[in-house]
Amino acid sequence: MGTKDTIEFRNALKDIANHSHSLESPFDRVRCVEWCRMLSGLPDDDLESCKRKNEYIQLMRIQVRNQFLHGPFVNPPPENGKLVNLAECLGNLMANQIPYLPRMGPISPILQHKSPDGRAYISAKQIPGGGVFCYMAVSPDGLKCQGMKKGG
Repeated sequence: MGTKDTIEFRNALKDIANHSHSLESPFDRVRCVEWCRMLSGLPDDDLESCKRKNEYIQLMRIQVRNQFLHGPFVNPPPENGKLVNLAECLGNLMANQIPYLPRMGPISPILQHKSPDGRAYISAKQIPGGGVFCYMAVSPDGLKCQGMKKGG
């Protein structure tokens, strides 16, 4: 792992360690430790694995700082340590929650969906050169945006 990636990963681990005690659920605290241990034990000998480790640890860092684990972190980490890229993982989690969404594969994730009641909208698009842009809007009164297609 490059020096910058190593520092970024270590800083995220330290931040998680400093804030994980504030997670209410003891199950969340255990899950947090399991994921940190697994991510720390993954090899970092190529750029792709470094990127994958840092994506997951940064998402966990955000969640721990907000005192709420969700997404991939509510389940134990994979025992074999094989992680799909984070965009694919999150896309598949959304597809599991919304059965009529297509499953994500190892191709670039592109998704656009408006809930049937009009109160939620989500869009995920690949950014040229790497990364994914995700946009989500939720409103108790419904969204009245022009250009949003009903049902996706």
